[in-house]
Parts: sequence; structure tokens; C-alpha cells
Amino acid sequence: MNLPREEAKARRIAVQKNISLRLCGFAGNFYPSLISCLRNNILFLFLFFSISGSAQIQKLMKPADKKFAAHKFQAAMEDYTIVIKKYPEYAESYARRALCKFKLTDQVGALEDINKAISLDPKFFTAYSIRGQFHEAFRYFDSAVADFTKCIELQPNNQLPYYTRGKANIEAGFFDDAIKDFDQALKLNPDFAEASYQKGIALMRNKSYADAKKIFDDYLKQYPSNYVAMFMRGICKDKTGDAFGACRDWMKASNKGYKEAEALLKIKKCK
Repeated sequence: MNLPREEAKARRIAVQKNISLRLCGFAGNFYPSLISCLRNNILFLFLFFSISGSAQIQKLMKPADKKFAAHKFQAAMEDYTIVIKKYPEYAESYARRALCKFKLTDQVGALEDINKAISLDPKFFTAYSIRGQFHEAFRYFDSAVADFTKCIELQPNNQLPYYTRGKANIEAGFFDDAIKDFDQALKLNPDFAEASYQKGIALMRNKSYADAKKIFDDYLKQYPSNYVAMFMRGICKDKTGDAFGACRDWMKASNKGYKEAEALLKIKKCK
């Protein structure tokens, strides 16, 4: 039996706001980049969206979803193609096949399918989010910003697209815009630790080292074992004249196995 439209919409929003944050480790299990999250976890979020379409469509989608979850991307793609041939107007099948093609490193095919999903359903929030992350993975940062902006238009009270747009803005070199995005994400969810961390990165890239250090200070109070944040704080300390504090942070990061910190210890001749 199909879910009512409003209930289906509510479940989609709940998944985007809660499951995505948990799986991507945005509450402390740190990923160095959004793309790392994309490649390891966020692709599987789409399996939570199998809540629309007729019973006949869902019956066809189920084996493909299981293959996708089992990392059998070629087989899953073939099954989604069967659904597409039978139901060519069903947008979600194109979006899921796009994820398979992404995992199979078919950049052109992934973008073609996600574009088709959006053309079939111009208000398909998840498809814009996926396309934005594809664009970021493929280093089309301006296009990624545009996609995440569309997500914000569709769901202005969802913190996640502000975060993802902020990340894309960092990569595009728009640091002030990135800071505003992370501030909005934090306004919507003050406990969004990863948004705070990325704001620190944006401040660093904008050469606001003292402000960035304060962000990392607060972040490390919550997550003291995050060696990447420790390394970044060390850079901020070095840039603000605290050479001893910088070396101490890099030493801690190096002891965790972070090679970049080990290299800086040698360059700065830390003892």
C-alpha cells in the first residue's frame, strides 16, 4: 500500500535531516571531506527513499535496492534499467541508477540519469542534492552551489543543504558565502558540529586565523581525538604567533598517524 503524499514527504525530510547526519558522521565521527562521505555512506541514503510509486514499481525496485546495498552496482544498474524500460516516467529509478553509475565511475552516465530524474520531477529535492554532490565530486563547484541552492529553495528549513552548499562554496573560493551558509546551518541546528568545523575551515581559507582557532578550540572540546581538527588548529596557532602551541598540536596529530602533521613538524623544526 502506498503512503499518502504528505506522509511520504515528511519521511523524506526526516531521512535527510537525521539519517544523513548520522551516517555521514556529521556529529563527530569525522570525515575529512564531503566527498569522502559521499563515496562511503551518502549514496546508500537513497535506499531510504523507496516510499513512492505503485506497488508494482516497488516490487521491481526491491531486488535492485538489495543489490545496490550489497555493492553489486552493475547488477543493480541492470535491474533499475528494467524498471525504467517499463516505467519511463518514474524519476526515482533514474536517480538510483545514477548512483550506480557514479559508483562504477561513469561520470557522464551518472549526470545524464540524475538530470533525467530532475526533468521528470522538477521538485525532487533528493535528486538535486545527489546532483550537487556529483558536481562537487567532479569538481564542478559552481554547478554544485547552484544545485544546493535549489535544495534550499525547496526545503529552506533543512540544515543539510546549507552545509553542502557551504562546502561547495569553500571549494569554489567563495569563503564569505561559505561562512554564511554554515552560520545558517548552525542557526537551524546548533548541535551541527560538522558545520561548525567547516566554518573553521572557511575562516582559515579566508585568512581569519584567530577566529578559526576559536572554532577549533570549541570543536576539540567536544571531539578531542579529532586529529585533523588538531592539525588545523595548529596551523591557526602558527599563523597567530603561537609556534609552541602549533608544534604541540601537530605532535598530537602526528602521534595519531596524520602524515601532514608529521611533515610540518619537520618543516617547522618542532622539538
